[in-house]
Amino acid sequence: MKLEIIAKGLSKRRSGKNMQLTWKNFSEILNQNSNLDLRFIYNENQLITSDYHITEFKLAKIQSVNCGGNTDTWNEIILQVLEPNKVLNKGNLPVSKLLSISKIVENKIQIPKDSVLRIEFGNSHLAMRQFFVKNLDITESSVIVRLENGEPECKASSVCSLPDESAKQISSCCGLKNVDENTKPEKAGCC
Repeated sequence: MKLEIIAKGLSKRRSGKNMQLTWKNFSEILNQNSNLDLRFIYNENQLITSDYHITEFKLAKIQSVNCGGNTDTWNEIILQVLEPNKVLNKGNLPVSKLLSISKIVENKIQIPKDSVLRIEFGNSHLAMRQFFVKNLDITESSVIVRLENGEPECKASSVCSLPDESAKQISSCCGLKNVDENTKPEKAGCC
């Protein structure tokens, strides 16, 4: 079985920790593999059942101010995936079907190509949340979207003067900082 891991199109947004896949790159990969099925894996090895349903495309414009006072804006396209209560064994969703649905969506709302892709999912064992795309695996039969949880991050760490992970930190970036045992704690520079 051929397995190709696609990292193209995944990038860290500015100084962030979380990998991001744009709508443009996701669409290109789907178009190149329109004859395959689309599968989703969360929590490293949990497969969303093959009878899942894409219930909604949501476009969100994010405007933020971080703890350093810096502003940022970006768009996110969120695909909501519903796992049915009862498995119907209808088979996997073909990539071609998602491409067909996305054309209908793009005729109704303009999705900026640089929009970050999120997958919103939850079931009876997992609270609904928005996942990042960790990577895409291409097999002989499927495009497999591997999902991962995001991590909170301080996007103004240079202003906050957060110590690196090896140094000791007394509290959050908006409280006191202590770079090492010989340095008197001082107020961090962000808040």
